Amino acid sequence: MDLGAPAPAEAAPPEDNEATLVRAALERVLAAPDFIASPRLAAFLRFVVEATLEGRADEIKGYTIAVEALGRPPSFDPQSDPIVRVEATRLRRALERYYTTVGAEDPLVIDIPKGGYVPLFRPRTEAEAGPAPARPEPQSPPAAPVPDVPLPTPVWRRTGVRLAAAAAAVVLVAGLALLAVQINPLTSDRGAALADRIRLPVVEVLPFEAAGPGAPAAAELRAIEEQMRDAFARFDFVEVKAAGATSDETGVPEACLGPQSRSVFALKGLAEGRADGTFSLITRVTDRCDGSIIWSAALDGLAQGPALADSERRAVRDVATAIMESYGVIPVRARAQALAKAPDSGFGCIAAAVAYVRGDPQGQRGNGTACLTQLTRRERDFALGYAMRATAQLYTTLHDDTPNPTAEEMEEFLDAAERAAELAPASAYAARTLALVQLFAGEPDDAIATAEKALKLNPLDFDVAATVATVFIGAGRVEEGEALLLRARREGAIRTNHQDAFLGIAAFMRNDILAAQAMVPQLTLHSAIESKLALALCLHTLGRTSGEREVVGALLHRMPDGAEGVRRLVHRLLPTPALADRALAALETAGLSREAGAGKPPRG
Repeated sequence: MDLGAPAPAEAAPPEDNEATLVRAALERVLAAPDFIASPRLAAFLRFVVEATLEGRADEIKGYTIAVEALGRPPSFDPQSDPIVRVEATRLRRALERYYTTVGAEDPLVIDIPKGGYVPLFRPRTEAEAGPAPARPEPQSPPAAPVPDVPLPTPVWRRTGVRLAAAAAAVVLVAGLALLAVQINPLTSDRGAALADRIRLPVVEVLPFEAAGPGAPAAAELRAIEEQMRDAFARFDFVEVKAAGATSDETGVPEACLGPQSRSVFALKGLAEGRADGTFSLITRVTDRCDGSIIWSAALDGLAQGPALADSERRAVRDVATAIMESYGVIPVRARAQALAKAPDSGFGCIAAAVAYVRGDPQGQRGNGTACLTQLTRRERDFALGYAMRATAQLYTTLHDDTPNPTAEEMEEFLDAAERAAELAPASAYAARTLALVQLFAGEPDDAIATAEKALKLNPLDFDVAATVATVFIGAGRVEEGEALLLRARREGAIRTNHQDAFLGIAAFMRNDILAAQAMVPQLTLHSAIESKLALALCLHTLGRTSGEREVVGALLHRMPDGAEGVRRLVHRLLPTPALADRALAALETAGLSREAGAGKPPRG
């Protein structure tokens, strides 16, 4: 193959030595800071290069790039979602920056000509190279958002299948993907209709504008806007759209009107150039149903030129985490409105269950499981209904004085969680819920695998990350889980009693006296039974024997079946045998069994 010409549509794959040169050039590009910090650009570039090398240049289309490289669902519609065009523009800019800086002396250039996505591979001529510019000082990649994980592995890398086979696979997974369109409901009429029936809140991302000299170009603002929309679409329990239709009479969005009205929010951005060459991005969230501004922030010191990609990532991360986290401004307001105005709607049911799990005052109306059961019977494709149902049922069981579900109840938890994950394979919340249920069901290896998937599905959802961290601790990856949980909290994850319990368990497992001492006051305040178990283990770590015995005695009194109930709880929370045995050995010294109570000397 001539490396200076595009691959013909039906060309055979290049000779091995030529493919080796191209792949070596590709790996050099992907090792650059811009691509390390942007897994989506890296996935895009790797896909088009590999497809060309394999003789599949004719298959490099907007749809295949979106589905195979960027993680879009099979229902992706290139006409309504310009993500591929936007990312292609960013990719061309990133390649141009690379070949004028760190890649100035690379012998082979990878180029994505405008008007298409098939790459060209051409040797760099001596005249073209010219005097090599000074190489910049080596830079560490920008800090990745917590949790420090990449985007989901593209399908083309996981399977290696050609698109001819993938077309048949689309038919097989279509049923599972129908509800995944909640993550991007613009791609399916059925997904939008379901969101409307459930009355999920709507988040609109309106066009960003520029003001003043030195502001970013329109294409650059479009890229930030699209990245915002893409980041928002990874969060659950919302429907993300571009600018929506309004009523001719009032200017109010149609979704706000009528008996089936929903909450509608809009994000608007204004980029203002500064004299020093930077720009500020002012973002504002409006409740479109009543016109009120509910949140506004300004991000200053955003850079352009080679540093623009870092600025884009910073803006997307800061805004998405502030307004889209489970206790961000949009979810909190939407749930409050649902409980006040539409408590019997599908989203009202979800809002009540969230309030119960979080211990909010609005949750006093019940745990929401009956409502969620009715909801999922009526809307059998509503994945997040199943996920929320499994969460509420598991929470209720954990906070029962006898956390010993029957085999039938445990099967019900698993069925609901598994159905949620099957219906919405792109949902981080569904994956997080399944991981938690798998841990409690005694399947630590499966729980770890599912938890890792949840992290990849939405690296910006730190509440998901915090729950995943408890799964890591319970399944034996104690230090990793503890570090992840603490980082997620620093990024804004809401603190829960369940998390505190696992931090206490982690302090015991690591024999960390300072960490155990820090957790004792918090665990003392919590009444949940797993909190008391963690408190006993922290007191054991501190050598406070009398306090430990007192807490263990209270646990034995609380459990109708005494020591067996405590042992069962330990195995539920710590299904890894080594961890469970270690915790039980500590509790035995504090009087867990009759033999210990008869005078077995305490340790420590």
